[in-house]
Amino acid sequence: MKAFINAIVTGIVSGSLYAAMALGLTIVYGVVRIFNFAHGLMALMGGYFAWVILTKTGLGLIPAIVTSSIIMYFFGLALYGATIKPLLRKPDWEMSTIVFTLGAGILIENSLLQVFGPRYKVIPKFFQGSIKLGYVRLQWHDIILLFLIIIFFIAFIIFLKKTWFGQAMRAVAQDMDGARIVGINLHKTFSHTFALAMAVTGFSGILLATKLYISPPIGWDWMTKGFVIIVLGGWGSVQGALYAALILGVIEALTMLYIGTMWVFPIWTVMFLVVLLIRPQGLLGGRAA
Repeated sequence: MKAFINAIVTGIVSGSLYAAMALGLTIVYGVVRIFNFAHGLMALMGGYFAWVILTKTGLGLIPAIVTSSIIMYFFGLALYGATIKPLLRKPDWEMSTIVFTLGAGILIENSLLQVFGPRYKVIPKFFQGSIKLGYVRLQWHDIILLFLIIIFFIAFIIFLKKTWFGQAMRAVAQDMDGARIVGINLHKTFSHTFALAMAVTGFSGILLATKLYISPPIGWDWMTKGFVIIVLGGWGSVQGALYAALILGVIEALTMLYIGTMWVFPIWTVMFLVVLLIRPQGLLGGRAA
């Protein structure tokens, strides 16, 4: 029982991290209608930016997170303007953007490998130590991660519902032609949505790095998990991605406890295929952000 409860708690923490990581992928698909195959590598970039800031400047973890997220935002703006925007004007933009982002992911992985090498990099935790509550022993770092992600999701939902730009994002996600008719600038919305998604992605990469580690190949692992999450949650659904990530996080933890780590991806894959067959639209299907 003790091991089971601790696995559930671990799964909830891991699932919340996966949810934050998949959020950027969900935003881009829900609003811009493109699937970013470089998503996992871009999350990894955020982690590496934070690692550089921590090791070269001596700033604390919070300033490193903020600075790295801002860098990722402007990186997203530049990437959209230089590459994605021209591709969206082409007749075959769906396939062009998929191929481009896949190629961009390969380029990012090899660039990170050349600059930082293959060795693992670790970002320090917020706090060391743990607290015991009944059967459960919680790491202070996990408690802070969970708290940060809950606050982050609440703030993001408020942003979508209460701000002008958030409402514009939702309008474009629900009806692109209708949004254009009422005066919403689609490409401006696309560019800042893409940039926001990159900032969110970089932020999640840093949080993942504090829990795990970063190494160039791990970006594809994150990409695969993000893909499974948005399919299970419902293409473009923020709430669906959150629910799916929590479910998969708990399943991952229980699988590692009772069967072994090597069975995590096979079980995730089976769930992915079953959902595609039974409910292709996912848990909360639709594209509304």
